[in-house]
Amino acid sequence: MKKVARKKLIITALAVLAVFVIIILALFAPLQRTPVVLIVSSVGIGEAENDTEMESIKVGGTFWNEEDMTAKNLTATVIFTDAAHNKVVRKVVKEGVDLLPNKGLIVEFDSEYLREKTIPKTEVNVTIQFDWMEDGQLKTLQRDMEKEMK
Repeated sequence: MKKVARKKLIITALAVLAVFVIIILALFAPLQRTPVVLIVSSVGIGEAENDTEMESIKVGGTFWNEEDMTAKNLTATVIFTDAAHNKVVRKVVKEGVDLLPNKGLIVEFDSEYLREKTIPKTEVNVTIQFDWMEDGQLKTLQRDMEKEMK
């Protein structure tokens, strides 16, 4: 009888200990997150008429990495989509940049698209695309500037 009571006590103690360990692991597991890259940008778009026949769409801004892993070999591309002229123009603005973590590097860029003026005036969609290596894998992020600015 004593052996049975003793075994029950040991099993109960082990169960309580297991529950305690699970609770501790659940509390501290969220603190041990995997490092990631988070690219943030600040972009401005402007338009100007060069003369009576042409207009220019200018894009400029900065981008950086907010998180705790380096974005290796980053390429930033501005994509101008001009439906009125049936054109998609891609302009690489930065190439081969190692974007340091925790806002350790802020990169500036400028780009311009020149086109024939349209009447009535039509819009040019601007997208910024970032491609980089993270944990040995190619990652891509596209930001549609028209949607973000509205």
